[in-house]
Amino acid sequence: MSSIFEKQEADFNDVDWLEKAIVEEHIKYYDYSHFNNIQEISNGSVGNIFRANWKDSDTVLVLKSSYKLTVQEIVNEVNLYYYFNFD
Repeated sequence: MSSIFEKQEADFNDVDWLEKAIVEEHIKYYDYSHFNNIQEISNGSVGNIFRANWKDSDTVLVLKSSYKLTVQEIVNEVNLYYYFNFD
């Protein structure tokens, strides 16, 4: 069974894949303006982890901010998530 995240064309690069997945709503993108009460809970060599509330609700989420991950590493992380959670 093929994943919706598998590349259909050999020349389809990771940036295009990620943008297409967001546009087609396979991956939800939220701007930081959608969150409030943002508090840093951890930091490291790759990025920071924050606790935040979804704006205008009591829903608590974890936000990951990375300053070293490449698009390829982000794509790999998303693929791993879907592999282990949806197969």
